[in-house]
Amino acid sequence: MRFLFIYPNVTRPKTPQMGILALGSYLLHHGVDVRVCDLTLHETDQWVDRVLRDVEHWQPDIVGLSVRTLEFSSALPVLEALRKQNGNRLLVAGGPHATFVPHELAPYVDYGVTGDGEEACLAIAQAMAQGRSERIRDLPNIFFQQSGELIKNPVGPLFDLALAPDPHYALFDERHYTQHCFLRLVPAAQVCGVFEGSRGCPYLCTYCSNAALMEINKGGGKWRREKSGLQLRREMELFRSQYGMDMAYFVDEVVMTSDKRTAELRDCLQDAKTPFIFMERPELIRENRVRDLKEAGAYSCSIGIESGDEGFRRQILKRNMPDQKILDSYRMMQAHGIRTHAFIMMGMPEQSEGVMRASVRLLQTIQPDSAQATTFYPLPATELYDKVVEMGIFDPTVRPSNYYSLSALNYTHAHKVRIAMYADMVNLELWRRSWIRDFTVQICILMPPLFALVRWYMTSPRGYARYQTIRSMSAKQFFMKLWEKLSLGRSKR
Repeated sequence: MRFLFIYPNVTRPKTPQMGILALGSYLLHHGVDVRVCDLTLHETDQWVDRVLRDVEHWQPDIVGLSVRTLEFSSALPVLEALRKQNGNRLLVAGGPHATFVPHELAPYVDYGVTGDGEEACLAIAQAMAQGRSERIRDLPNIFFQQSGELIKNPVGPLFDLALAPDPHYALFDERHYTQHCFLRLVPAAQVCGVFEGSRGCPYLCTYCSNAALMEINKGGGKWRREKSGLQLRREMELFRSQYGMDMAYFVDEVVMTSDKRTAELRDCLQDAKTPFIFMERPELIRENRVRDLKEAGAYSCSIGIESGDEGFRRQILKRNMPDQKILDSYRMMQAHGIRTHAFIMMGMPEQSEGVMRASVRLLQTIQPDSAQATTFYPLPATELYDKVVEMGIFDPTVRPSNYYSLSALNYTHAHKVRIAMYADMVNLELWRRSWIRDFTVQICILMPPLFALVRWYMTSPRGYARYQTIRSMSAKQFFMKLWEKLSLGRSKR
């Protein structure tokens, strides 16, 4: 039995898709032959030809496509081409878009998979191997279209991570490890291992589909699941034996869930001496937990702020994080020598210019090592998705290819430009302490059209070099230099 996974990756960062890695490894462990058609390494206009060539060459019995919402438009031509070519093979879809918007995928596939896919994909493969494909219609976590009607089966128990076999890292091209998008963060690192230590975020942010996923899986068992420290260490050593490893990236949405958990990770990882990057919520950060993870090898922590306005965070995002808690969290990380990265979102509904400005101000206070701002896009099955639809400011058929383009919401063009300006202020690091940055921010807030010139100047090689020179001067030195040039110009005339 041959199962081919297809990974459409529009933004194309080099990192393995952990869902496919987990599913493929589980199938291989149970005797199914698995390969991955990874489209990361190909331009979007080459996707259809690449997929059809792989299918023709390998002749899989089942083709599974993992789809995220912003990739659906780009993946659609692949689905249509596979549907035409299909023959006797089964076409299956999974991933977030299949879970939350099954009616969009059902017309193009034989079956879709909702939620955790390990047991569902294995049951599909076994039914096909036994020549009993009709049984698939009765499996948990499955949906399909019948006579134009969407049929959705109840979901089964949540997958127990203790049953996860050792990952088959070779399912993905080694460039996902040797050219990983985070390698630049750790000096001299040449190989990055990527690991899943847990599933199930316990928070209910309004922009995240986590709440809907919890509802779908209600009654399916414990939502928050963690691999033991020993299991995680075994996976890391397996990866190291195959590729070597200078750093690691944990994809877990949260890590510091308890004192017991961080102590376990400390005990299991500290002698590995592998610097790792992870994500965390301010509410979970405690002094002892930070100390534990530092001893375990923590190098950098990404902490979600999303908005610098405390009232907006609490009322609109359901993130009950006082400013002081955020500040304390960053200070603790910095005090223990763990680098910090901040996540910010711009362009959310009811996020005024003053609220966006507050995010820049909070970054100016925190001074993280790095920060990134994305443009808000409402994901299906989230509270903010329903909100923008109800407000009449969103067309669900409009899907940008990334989170850095102009807002997809029906704002005025002037507001979209302001959103982009504040996001660029974050991404161009205008929040870093220096008089020239503070001056630039204030001028652009007062006269937004000037920001196009600032952006061009800071992103051009020559302009950036000049900017770095100015940044090294004090304000007094800069204005004295400017006065000298103006005086020289007048004397020449």
